[in-house]
Amino acid sequence: MSAALQYILPKRLVSRLAGTLAKVRWSPLKNFLVKSFIRSYQVDMSVSGRETPEEFETFADFFSRELKPGLRPIPSDSTTITSPVDGVVSRSGTIHRGNLLQAKGHNYLLTELIGHDCDDLDGGSFMTLYLHPSMYHRVHAPIDAILTKTIEVPGKLFSVNKQSVRDVPNLFCRNERLVCSLQTDLGTVRLVLIGALIVSSIATSWAGPQSPYRRRVERSPHEVQFNRADEMARFTLGSTVIVLVPPSVGILDDLECDTCINMGERIGFTHDRTERP
Repeated sequence: MSAALQYILPKRLVSRLAGTLAKVRWSPLKNFLVKSFIRSYQVDMSVSGRETPEEFETFADFFSRELKPGLRPIPSDSTTITSPVDGVVSRSGTIHRGNLLQAKGHNYLLTELIGHDCDDLDGGSFMTLYLHPSMYHRVHAPIDAILTKTIEVPGKLFSVNKQSVRDVPNLFCRNERLVCSLQTDLGTVRLVLIGALIVSSIATSWAGPQSPYRRRVERSPHEVQFNRADEMARFTLGSTVIVLVPPSVGILDDLECDTCINMGERIGFTHDRTERP
């Protein structure tokens, strides 16, 4: 879909209608939607914990399906930062003076993405991971951490596919998003979950944020702690996750664009806690 069409399209209405369809439990319609999606996007159901359309209660249940146990092994090295999702690397690199690269010719400001100043991230690294509609759509913790703050940011629902990332300036700062602050003893890693066209919900594993977000809200979750690879959230339909690591914590690998990566694979490393920089 072209960027020009997306500007005039009633994106929230379209997403709301899609969300309604995604919750339909009437088997003939639900099975038709699931089968059509599997065929259109060539979804590999052999990795799913449930493999047939009939096993899912709704299309949304199918879309946020679980994987078969043991398919995403986690590195034993405790300093490894792992990918929070199955995704495609859209961009990765250094956060320079509060700027991040969206696409060739398009930068955006970290303060606009997160909604407040975060000087600790300057000189750190970022990685933008796009979740293709055919992929596994659960989000997991990239490190052991305590969730100290979330920020719900209302916004638009532009598509986040490659064409939109190339053609829509400031895309990730325009769209609805959830910012999660993951506190370690070296510093705070941020995980930004980006909503998108047709994405009717971001469901979290803890009580709190309920999308769609009507206003900007900051929350301080109580006693929410994650081990690396623990499930944090689920998307309904394709979207994007941005990982932000301050230099005090570690470094993300500089992966090439379009690199496919699975949840649990290495994307960087933290500093040795006995030898802090």
